[in-house]
Amino acid sequence: MLWLCLNFPDLPINIFSIDRTIENPIAIIGPSNTIIAINKKCQSLGIKNGMSLSAAYAISNLIEVKHRNKHKEAKKLEEIAISLFQYSSQISISLPSSVLIEIGASIALFRSTQHLIDQIKKTIIKLGLDAQTAVSPTPTAAIWLALQKTNAEVLTLDDLPQYINPLSISNIEYKNISNIEPSDVGIKTIGQLACVPRSAVTQRWGSGVLDQLDRAFGRKPDPHPIFILPHRFNTEISLNLPASSVTEILFGINRIMQIMANYLQVKQRGVIEFELSITNEENFSHNFNFKLSVPSRDPKHLTSLAQERLNRETIPSRIESIQLKSIKELTLTPSSHSLIPQSERTALSGGQLIDQLQARLGEKSVYGVTVYADHRPEKSWRATIPGEKHYHAPLNHRPSWLLRTPKALISISDIPQLRGPLTIINGPERIETGWWDEKDVKRDYFLALTQDRSQIWIYKDVKNQKWFLHGIFS
Repeated sequence: MLWLCLNFPDLPINIFSIDRTIENPIAIIGPSNTIIAINKKCQSLGIKNGMSLSAAYAISNLIEVKHRNKHKEAKKLEEIAISLFQYSSQISISLPSSVLIEIGASIALFRSTQHLIDQIKKTIIKLGLDAQTAVSPTPTAAIWLALQKTNAEVLTLDDLPQYINPLSISNIEYKNISNIEPSDVGIKTIGQLACVPRSAVTQRWGSGVLDQLDRAFGRKPDPHPIFILPHRFNTEISLNLPASSVTEILFGINRIMQIMANYLQVKQRGVIEFELSITNEENFSHNFNFKLSVPSRDPKHLTSLAQERLNRETIPSRIESIQLKSIKELTLTPSSHSLIPQSERTALSGGQLIDQLQARLGEKSVYGVTVYADHRPEKSWRATIPGEKHYHAPLNHRPSWLLRTPKALISISDIPQLRGPLTIINGPERIETGWWDEKDVKRDYFLALTQDRSQIWIYKDVKNQKWFLHGIFS
């Protein structure tokens, strides 16, 4: 096995900053009001990690201070893990800031280790993140190498010692049983620690140290819990700056839709219903529910739907975060591709067009049509949800187009006229119904041809013996 570790040293900052081109100076503080992470804008002002908050404010009062949010950091690692499932199914999250991915089984597919790593890095960049990487036959060694920014690529167990031995012992967890720090006896590197007799290590710093060393060097199994995809997609991102318009939050919407698309791609599903929530600085949330006519995982299409919907809504001012939930998902059959390259389709499918129109005009403004059990032609249809299928019995020959109000026809010697005499080709079909709602009808319907051979649907009112045009076939 071969493990790639991706470490995200800026993770505390990343959860508050999704677009680095428009960010304020941001500083993250820990429990003791000490700065533990800063962005580049903050760094350019001369503020450094380890400073007290008061010292940072003395340099600049423009910094935006955020308390560290470990829960959101863990959620961000899950988002990263979801995006990496396209490369491997064996992914593990190593808190507080790393993701492990087993790449050994995927190298043949990507032709080389370096090409695979390059593709993974491109995925991370698309998420707006930077990662320190390292490759090792054991996950623990990969974590240590990545944490110390070595960018090492160790492919065999035999090569591990030369890469691990020079590392600082800062990443090893130990118990100070004898009140003697490793540095007190001149131990600063893992190689120096490995030279100490095992009994002495256990006596001074606990057996856990030997366990970590043995796992890192491959002398014993090194299991890590495998990340399992959540049953439903649900994630939230924070905006760099408070936003008050659709244009300002569109970047964040596109980013979160891309994350959901990665999730759906792994599960081979499309979303048929989802909820988008935007929350302002006063913690007021505005929720928007989307129901699609066909399942989709196309981030561009989903972002476009959100944009169309929000453009006709009143959104709260000073939006700080965006949350996206998948409510209902359906299995999505992958589209087949031709062996012969073709130009990429740009036209919307029928279902996507309906979704776009509903997002722009409102769900009640776009509907389908289905037949209804009523013999009166003008009442034999109902509006329905687009794409919704209804069972109905076979119908007699009926025209595609009905006039909203039947048109009276003149007749000569009881032969109906429409730009000349009509030729009856079928009929009559008696329709007599509607007595229960006081709109009863009694009609004899006929198929007829006009002088230009167009086929129409006419009827003779049995009550008054007058002729009417009611439908057109062609």
